[in-house]
Amino acid sequence: MSEKLTVRLKTLHCYQNDEEQFDDIFLKFNGKKVWPKDKKHEDVRINTKHALEVDLPDLTPNKEVAVEVWDHDVISPNDLLGTAFFVPDKPGGPYTVDMRPINDKETARYSIDWEILK
Repeated sequence: MSEKLTVRLKTLHCYQNDEEQFDDIFLKFNGKKVWPKDKKHEDVRINTKHALEVDLPDLTPNKEVAVEVWDHDVISPNDLLGTAFFVPDKPGGPYTVDMRPINDKETARYSIDWEILK
């Protein structure tokens, strides 16, 4: 049995938001919201960064991990803006991964800094 890894999501960077003034962002991993922990979403504006400090434990080395970036909507369903994919292999970092937009029309641009803990 191979040793499991823990990935720590460090920082969320917003280069371009989807909404006019700010996005109401939350992150999901394996179908569960992992950030922000104490509220429904975080107001994220263009050219800002936000501390995450989210641990994703019990990951299998060399198996792709997907963290979804969502925009919370009140009247309509929440919007999946895109997904950050990465493959943890051994302790190290920090690394940065860009969010892949959900489609070609998507304008939002985000990245996540992450590291693999020992």
